[in-house]
Amino acid sequence: MNRIIKFELKKILRSKLTTGVLILSFLLIIYSFLPKMIKYTFYDGNGNQIEKHKGVVLEKKVKNEIFNKLQTNEEIQLNIQRLSENYVAEKNKTGFQFIEALPKDIYYGFYMPREEYFHWIAENYANPFDYWNPHDLAVKSNELEDFYIERQGKIQNRLNTMKYSRAEREYWDKKANITKGPYKYGYFRGWHHINESLDIFMLVIVAIGIAISGVYSKEHETGADAVLLSSKYGKTKLVAGKIIASLIFSVTTVLLGILLCIIPILIFFGTEGWNLPIQVLGTDILYNWNLLEMIGLRVFMTILSAIVVTTIALILSSIIKKTTPVVVIVMILYIGGLFVPSGKANKLYQMIVKLLPVFLNGRQYYGYVAYPVFGKVLTFYEMATFVYILLALILLPLSGRIFKKHQVQ
Repeated sequence: MNRIIKFELKKILRSKLTTGVLILSFLLIIYSFLPKMIKYTFYDGNGNQIEKHKGVVLEKKVKNEIFNKLQTNEEIQLNIQRLSENYVAEKNKTGFQFIEALPKDIYYGFYMPREEYFHWIAENYANPFDYWNPHDLAVKSNELEDFYIERQGKIQNRLNTMKYSRAEREYWDKKANITKGPYKYGYFRGWHHINESLDIFMLVIVAIGIAISGVYSKEHETGADAVLLSSKYGKTKLVAGKIIASLIFSVTTVLLGILLCIIPILIFFGTEGWNLPIQVLGTDILYNWNLLEMIGLRVFMTILSAIVVTTIALILSSIIKKTTPVVVIVMILYIGGLFVPSGKANKLYQMIVKLLPVFLNGRQYYGYVAYPVFGKVLTFYEMATFVYILLALILLPLSGRIFKKHQVQ
C-alpha cells in the first residue's frame, strides 16, 4: 500500500499545472506578510523612526509598559481624557491628522504607541451605521458611556435583529456575559499578521482542488483505467491509495503553507500576546478564546476546507472523467460562494450560506449564526466540522466505487 500511495503522490506532483498553482499560492502567502516586515517602522518618544527588528523590540518594550494593567472602564476613560485634553480638533481637518492636532511630545510619546488601542476603543463606541476613529473619542470624551456597558448594549441590539429561538438567544446571551470583560490589552502584532495571512489560504485551497481534479479523470483520458482496473489491486488497494494520497497531499500542502506563514512572522514579530483575549480584535466577538486558540482553530478549519475541496474534486473526477471540466466546476463551487447573496433577512438561508466551503477558513468568529439541533445549539465551527467530516466519510469511498465501475475497454 505504501508504494501505491507514494506512486499516486508522485503522479499528483508531476503535473506542471499543480506545480505552477502551488508555487503561485505559496508566493502569495509570502507576499501577504513579507512587505510588513521590510517596511516595518516604530517611532520612539522623540519622533525618531526605528526600523525593522529594532523597532519591534522597542514596540514590545513600550507596549508592555503602558498596557501593564487590566483595561477597566476607568483605565480606558483616563486614556481618552488625556488624549482629549491635549487635542486641538480644529487642526485635525480630516479626522486623521493627529500629528497636526497634538503637541509633538504627546503625539509620539502618548498617542502613537496607543493608536491601534484608540481605534479599538472607538470601534466599540461606533454604532452600526457610523464610523468612529480616535478623533471622535477626543471631541466626545465627556459624552461617552461606560466602555463595557456600551459593549453589552451593542451586542444586545445586534442579537435583537436576529430571529432566534429561545434556546439560541439564551446561548448567545450566555456567551455575551462570559466575554463581557474587562479585557487585557497589549502587544500582539505577530498574531494579528498571522490572522491576516490566513485569509490568503483560500487560494491555496483552490490550488489543491485543481491538483486533485485529475486523480481519476486523467486515468480515463489516457486509457490507463483499463489497465489499472484489470490489475491485481486495481479495484482495492489502488483506489484506497488514490484517496489516501489525495488527502495526504491536501493536508501536507496546507501545513507547509501555514509553516511558511507562521514561522517567519513569529520569528520577526515575536510570540507575545498569544494569551490576550480575541476581543482585542473586536469587542463584539462572543467567543471566549485567546489569540492562540483562535489561530489554532483557523488552522484546523483551513485543513478541513482542504479536505472538503479534495472530496469534491475526487467525486467530480470519478463522475465526469474529464479533467478540465472538473477544474472549472471545483473553482465555481468554491469561489462562487463569495458571490452568493448573504440574505440577511432570512435566518435559514444565512445558516446554509455560511456553511459553503469558501467560508470555512474565514473570520467567522465575528458572526452570530447558530444551529439548533435536538435541543442543543451548535456554533458555525461545530456544525461545519460535523457536516463536512460526515460528507467526506460518505463521498470519498463513493468516488472510489464510481471509479471502479469505469468500463474497461
